[in-house]
Amino acid sequence: MKTVKSLTLALSMVTATHVLATDDIVPPAVAQKIEQSAQEKATFSEEVKENLEKKGKVLGIREIPANTFYFVEAEHGSYVVSQNGRFVMDGRLVDVWHRKTVKTLSDAEELARVPVSNIGFKPEKQLFSFQVGDPTLPRSGVAFVDPGSEYTKVLLKHLTENQDKYNFTISLMPLIGGQKAEHRARALGCAIDQDKALQDLIDGTELSYEQTKDNCPDTKIALAKYVQTLMNIENLPHIIREDGLVSEGVPTDFEAWFTQP
Repeated sequence: MKTVKSLTLALSMVTATHVLATDDIVPPAVAQKIEQSAQEKATFSEEVKENLEKKGKVLGIREIPANTFYFVEAEHGSYVVSQNGRFVMDGRLVDVWHRKTVKTLSDAEELARVPVSNIGFKPEKQLFSFQVGDPTLPRSGVAFVDPGSEYTKVLLKHLTENQDKYNFTISLMPLIGGQKAEHRARALGCAIDQDKALQDLIDGTELSYEQTKDNCPDTKIALAKYVQTLMNIENLPHIIREDGLVSEGVPTDFEAWFTQP
């Protein structure tokens, strides 16, 4: 649990800083944005680090009692205001995940997309996860799913029937089915035969439960809950295309959603 808290604090600090301040698999316009972002990553990260270090040693962190903030572009500048108008932040707003300074409404509108590679953790390693699709393709994105949900089966059915088109990371986030969902996520994630576990996830079966790894970490279940809060995930499946385009739930026309600019 200590590991989860440490990582959660690190992710929370990234979020706090945010407030304070190819191939056919991906559409060409999206691929171009991803490539450009990768080139700018090192420079921007170093600039943010230098600016934060100027503040000195962190003496403490305290939650601000506000849930939603709005970016306001005015005639002579910009500021951030809480939904109830109680808090106003007048200064530089830096989005660490997008590696940019938010100066205009246009900049703020782009915040809706958070590229998976920018969010500061690796779901394929730090959560119970499976790879679905063609592993030789660039990753298409990440889908957070509840292991007992019927909608998970709908999503996985489409992905497995079109494996030549996609390469998704499927990460287990047991939030809907309570303890039963947590037990299923742990059983699938700890199964020795991961191919059989993936098939169980697709079919709703339990054949992989028979053989599980010893000392399999429960921290991945706890971390999934923290990630849900940090990323403001409200509905599952929560699907993020690699460039940050999000679908709350399974799109009616998955191909149309996935190929849009």
